[in-house]
Amino acid sequence: MSGNKVYADFTSLVGKSSRGSKSTADPYGYDQAIASGSISVSLVHGKSDEEGDMALRAKKGWEVAMGPGKTLPMQAFMAWMSGTSVSIFSILITGMILMSPVKTIMSTQQTFAPLERAGKGEKKLDLTMQKAAFVAINIAGLIFGVYRLSIMGLLPTASSDWLSFIPAKQFMEYSA
Repeated sequence: MSGNKVYADFTSLVGKSSRGSKSTADPYGYDQAIASGSISVSLVHGKSDEEGDMALRAKKGWEVAMGPGKTLPMQAFMAWMSGTSVSIFSILITGMILMSPVKTIMSTQQTFAPLERAGKGEKKLDLTMQKAAFVAINIAGLIFGVYRLSIMGLLPTASSDWLSFIPAKQFMEYSA
């Protein structure tokens, strides 16, 4: 090419209004008052900063409550990979599956304490439903661990597991 340059002038496409600004419309959702900072965003949405903060903390509470549910598929995969035989590896995996829900249930209050905080003039956020969901999901993990013990044959579920507690039968006579 011999140095031909392409030039496009788009300034003629945008008309000027009498005030000297663009005559094209602002994009949907754009508000000049918010962009300039003369109006607070929370006032536009109809919520005060405190209500917005409480809604945000409630949403975060649900995220925390559903967190243990995200570990259940990984625990199920690890249990499947370890097999159903009684070996040290499968017992350790099953112990981890049983102990992690117990630990998290015991620390429910500490887990949700930062979200329930009440500062000056703030109401304390009620996270009872989030805590109930948190505990229910951990109980589901605990039930999976007990099921895993049953599959491995480590739970006494058969009558032969309790033979030591059955009294010996007394015979009326012996024959030789």
